[in-house]
Amino acid sequence: MSERVVLVCPGGATSAVGIHRLAEETGAGVVAVAVDLDRGEDPEAFRQRALAGGAVRAEVVDARDEFADRYCLPALRANALRPASALYPPLVAEHLVGAAARHGATAVAHGCAGHDGVRLEAGIRALAPDLRVLALVHDHVPHPADRTPPVDPVDPDELVITFDRGRPVAIDGETVTMLQAVQELNRRAGARGSGRGARVHETPGAVALTTAHRGLEDATLEPDLARFKRRVERRWGELVRDGLWFSPLKRALDSFIDDTQPHVSGEVRLVLHGGRAVVADRRGEPPLPDFSQGPASPRGLPTKIAAKRDSIT
Repeated sequence: MSERVVLVCPGGATSAVGIHRLAEETGAGVVAVAVDLDRGEDPEAFRQRALAGGAVRAEVVDARDEFADRYCLPALRANALRPASALYPPLVAEHLVGAAARHGATAVAHGCAGHDGVRLEAGIRALAPDLRVLALVHDHVPHPADRTPPVDPVDPDELVITFDRGRPVAIDGETVTMLQAVQELNRRAGARGSGRGARVHETPGAVALTTAHRGLEDATLEPDLARFKRRVERRWGELVRDGLWFSPLKRALDSFIDDTQPHVSGEVRLVLHGGRAVVADRRGEPPLPDFSQGPASPRGLPTKIAAKRDSIT
């Protein structure tokens, strides 16, 4: 078997020029891989296009639920779901490394430019330090998150999001998976212009979900824990933006954030209008006790609040 190199095809798009160029430059058989994050790619159609373009193998990985559960949910709990574009590269890196192992490839290749390329390569090197990484920068392929639904400027949209331990589990009383929550909020928030900013990769649902989650935390976390968590969130976001998803520090911060979420349960009523997501009401289950802070015991107040809250769980 000749040497193999795995080429990731963003958004399921294939480039005959890219496949041919990679095969010519490396002398290797090109395995084309598409990591499907939101399109619902037709595996057979992709395979036929890639093989016609010169690939020796082609496959589609349906990573939609995985992306929502293993990447979007931790980012939501860290109130760092935006920009969502920073979450794509480490997931793609995992599947590139996996494909290289399956096909016996000695190298992987990509056409990502800028920050996405840096994050992708950082992820690959963290997971497979000995794997060669080749960058093929070519014509821009629109990212799935580049598309934004048209804005309906008329009526506000009001909805209730139910959270369980920091995870959205229902919208307006209808049970949802994490993926369904992201998709539904993308649709409804996008229709009201949410998520339209300078960053084209902003997903509308990220803005709405993060607003709701942070609002519920304000009603369920002890004040000192919430303040410290905000500092952790900033560092967590910096690590992800720098491509350090697989770093030891990021894993340690994940553990801290997970430890803050057992009581982040309840409902948030959200109003979407004019490009904004606003918390209209929130209710924790159980509610955080409202203690008056006496001058004699301010230092013990957080512990007292936690003990009282835990006793009624």
